[in-house]
Amino acid sequence: MLNRSDVLAKPEVKEAVSQIRDALRKALPGATFGEREAEALAISNEAVRELLQEDLQAMSDSFGDEVVVDGVPYKEHAPGTDTYHSLCGPLHVNRPSFRQTGVHNGPIVIALELAAGLVEGATPALAYNLAHGYAQHDMRTHGETLDAAHRLAPSRTTLERIATRIAQNAVEQSTRIEPIVRRAERVPDDAVAISIGLDRTSAPMIEDRPEDAPPKPEPKRRRPRIRRAPAPYDINWRMAYVGTVCFVDANGETLRTVRYASAACDDPRELVSRMTADLSAALKKRTDLTVGIVQDGAPEMWNRTREGLQALRDEGRLETWHEAIDRYHLMERLGEALKIVESNATDEQRKQHLAHWRATCSTPPRTLSIASNSSCDSAATASRTIGIRRLFERIGSTSRTTRTDCDTSRFARPASPSAVASPRAPPRPSSINVPRAPDNAGEKSDSVVSSLCALSIKANVSPDSGHTSPRLHRQRSGGRGGMKS
Repeated sequence: MLNRSDVLAKPEVKEAVSQIRDALRKALPGATFGEREAEALAISNEAVRELLQEDLQAMSDSFGDEVVVDGVPYKEHAPGTDTYHSLCGPLHVNRPSFRQTGVHNGPIVIALELAAGLVEGATPALAYNLAHGYAQHDMRTHGETLDAAHRLAPSRTTLERIATRIAQNAVEQSTRIEPIVRRAERVPDDAVAISIGLDRTSAPMIEDRPEDAPPKPEPKRRRPRIRRAPAPYDINWRMAYVGTVCFVDANGETLRTVRYASAACDDPRELVSRMTADLSAALKKRTDLTVGIVQDGAPEMWNRTREGLQALRDEGRLETWHEAIDRYHLMERLGEALKIVESNATDEQRKQHLAHWRATCSTPPRTLSIASNSSCDSAATASRTIGIRRLFERIGSTSRTTRTDCDTSRFARPASPSAVASPRAPPRPSSINVPRAPDNAGEKSDSVVSSLCALSIKANVSPDSGHTSPRLHRQRSGGRGGMKS
């Protein structure tokens, strides 16, 4: 990202800012402050738009009759015009196309787009803005947000097209990009441990309704339908996997987290293989790192992560690892259990009991076995005991895993395992992109939404609150199932 302080500190920039300020003061009318602010932003946008448009035109005019792209010669094919989109408005440019030399009907490239770094018809700044915006909300809302910020956004469909194609291209190129990024990455100097973990989140999918399915009543419409009605479909929630690779220091504080996301139709083994590739690359640079798995107790997730680490052990890259149940998932379930076990207790009494369990889990190696036994022993009736058992089934096979998997004292000494970041499913937004999924079409559509969601989420987990606060960091493109952040 641009360092504003360094740019604005340059003498020539200070002089330009002074001249622009004086020119704006002369051009602005004697209106209210708010009106002058809005007009100043509009004038600034137009000035930047014309500057960008002239720069692109100058670049296009500088090309000769032939260009070389990745060592391959291309000859000028035909003149043309195009409109590129920026945060300041449309850029109309005359630019030629080039066809590969010596190949009949060979591939065509637009040299201007390659030289200027234009992405799917958008300037780099707009493309970056849309990639993050699409991960957070729908493009209609994003367009309104840009308008409110006095930016000149293209239409909603154009925003949608650009963001989707950016993600699709990142997914397709991930197998080439990720190894390069891993080789260049540095392990944080203060890191003492690295943990991996899987989690699941619900993803809405629009799926074609089976022909033999009973018809559903049409929703009430405020206005009569003008276009042809779409084919019948259902919106079904499917389980999509997310994963994290987390570096922690001696105090259990997160130093860096790499996040992955995959579509609901993808195999979580692919996600784990990319996570273990990160782990393997880190161990090559720092062999002293302690390795662990931190996640909730669902057996299917433990099977996948253990398979990934076992593969590294078989290859001689890893000797051993430690395992810990995610504290936050556990406390959430125990809170539900208390409502069943102590239905007559006050909220304050249940809060004190939960605080006692939280302290118990901080005293290894007893952890979950104590909490589960005390829960079931305090159940007043058989029906409550059944309810407790069902809650622990939701956590995972607790009775089989706690005594071996929750000895958190072994993990990253002297780090506090409760502070180790674990995979947290992103909150379900109030306005959500619903990817279309007829047959195999939904795989790519759901993948790109997951990809851009992975771009925007970098959780900073507080061991006391159990909540996450989003924080944006640099991006790394991911594999077929999603994007790495």
